Amino acid sequence: MVFSRKLTNEETQILIKLQEFVRSAHAESNSHDYAHVLTVCRYAIQIGKSISESVDPFILSAGALLHDIGKTNSVFSHIHGLFGGSLAEEFLDGLKIDENVRDAICRVVIRHTPTSMISPETPEEKAVFDADTLDRIGLMGLLRGFIGKEGAMDKIMNKYITKRKLDYEKLNFKVSRDIGLEKDQMMDAFIQIIQNRLDLRMESIKDIFSKEGLINNH
Repeated sequence: MVFSRKLTNEETQILIKLQEFVRSAHAESNSHDYAHVLTVCRYAIQIGKSISESVDPFILSAGALLHDIGKTNSVFSHIHGLFGGSLAEEFLDGLKIDENVRDAICRVVIRHTPTSMISPETPEEKAVFDADTLDRIGLMGLLRGFIGKEGAMDKIMNKYITKRKLDYEKLNFKVSRDIGLEKDQMMDAFIQIIQNRLDLRMESIKDIFSKEGLINNH
């Protein structure tokens, strides 16, 4: 399958402006940096080209570029989809985007994350949701989730390991699951290694003495 149409020259120029805005906004970001945005764009386009539903390439690309704009302010990171939708609306209004197109893009931003508690509905919304989820699957996605977090290592890791294990099941499209399968399998293997190490860290001092032969086990 292919997109419903090609991008117009005007749309291409608007997307280039969006790219520069997003690059600047994410300049101080760590785990959700500009590289993450581009990765999500790439996955979203791959998905959009492969599904049977009609996908608008401009709405998809703009939504993918803007999807994490709400995370550029850490205060609102827990509701970054909803906050990002508001930021996206203001910026798109400044670019004189058609109201219906603007709203469709903003819904992509809002619904790309489960934290908004609004499930994606349109093909564009589902494709960006899947694209963002795919970048969380795999070793790099798991490691990115640890960046900047405070607290005991075992608690941080256990929290994010539990979340990442569920990500693959959330994917909407078969093509998304096909893309994510190898990443998911690699992550499962890595999670097992981490879990084994965490289990070792949680042993009691008596267990350590016993394993190291410092006490009589009989």
